Formats: sequence, structure tokens, C-alpha cells
Amino acid sequence: MHRDVWHCTVLTARHDRPLTDTAWAWIAVRLVDAAGIAPLGDVEACRWVALRHARDHVHLVATLARQDGRLPELRGNWYRMRETRDQIEAELGLLPTRSSRT
Repeated sequence: MHRDVWHCTVLTARHDRPLTDTAWAWIAVRLVDAAGIAPLGDVEACRWVALRHARDHVHLVATLARQDGRLPELRGNWYRMRETRDQIEAELGLLPTRSSRT
């Protein structure tokens, strides 16, 4: 089954400090890179947007069509995103999350 849109919700723990818009933007860029949606420096990558409507989370939404017409490589993206999430939590001093897939 092919999906046309990719969606990921990213949230902080209830007791974490509020993050700035700049921090959320940095998190979003790192996660879409890890997901294979928009690898850093890839001008032909999928187009995406981060939507922040609350203090504790953002929604990442992307088309699943690259600008060169190819499909993005998403195989294994859960594992890359989990590693990146763990790095971000450590770097920002956020409470570590537990994953239902670990």
C-alpha cells in the first residue's frame, strides 16, 4: 500500500521545560532527515512542514513524493528516528521517552 502523506507527532514530557520555536525547528529538521523524508542537503527531497499549535508538541507532515519524482527511502526509518530522538533528548536535557517498539 502506498501512502501519499507522512505524519509524525513529536512531543515533550509533561515535566519538560517549554522549548523555543528555534529548538522545535532544529528537532524537526533532524527528525525528517533521520526519517529519510528530507535528508540534509538533498534539494530533491520531499516537501514537509512542522506545525506547532501547543507548547509541548509539533506535527511533522510531508508529501511522500520527492521533487525528482522518486519515492523516499523509508525502510528502517523508525530505528534512525529513535536513535535521533534519544540524541536530542540527551542534548537538550529532556526526560527520556520510552518506546513501545523497543
